[in-house]
Amino acid sequence: MSRDLKALLSADLEALRVPIDTFVMQLRPSEIEAVAMGIAPSRPVDLRTLTTLAAAVRALPTSARAPLWELAVRHYARRKPVDQAAAEIGMDAIHAELLLDAFSAARLAQQSE
Repeated sequence: MSRDLKALLSADLEALRVPIDTFVMQLRPSEIEAVAMGIAPSRPVDLRTLTTLAAAVRALPTSARAPLWELAVRHYARRKPVDQAAAEIGMDAIHAELLLDAFSAARLAQQSE
């Protein structure tokens, strides 16, 4: 991660916070960058990309946010197949595919805004 990007993110950590009921999940800058690079390896990662991903997670139902993020880190960042990534967190592969589809749809909706 570039020094400028780190400085921007540390100044605005609120952009990487995702509410879950009465708690807040803080997305790690290194994880969100790795997920972004796994989704689109040929595109440069900038602040807009990272905040779009965080907004896409926030757009999902509250109960899906934490499991989706764990799945996304394993699948996109660590490049594990969906069924393996899902099994590692105790999730059914079909449910994992549905979550990733919902995340993709939320990302596209956030990008168009």
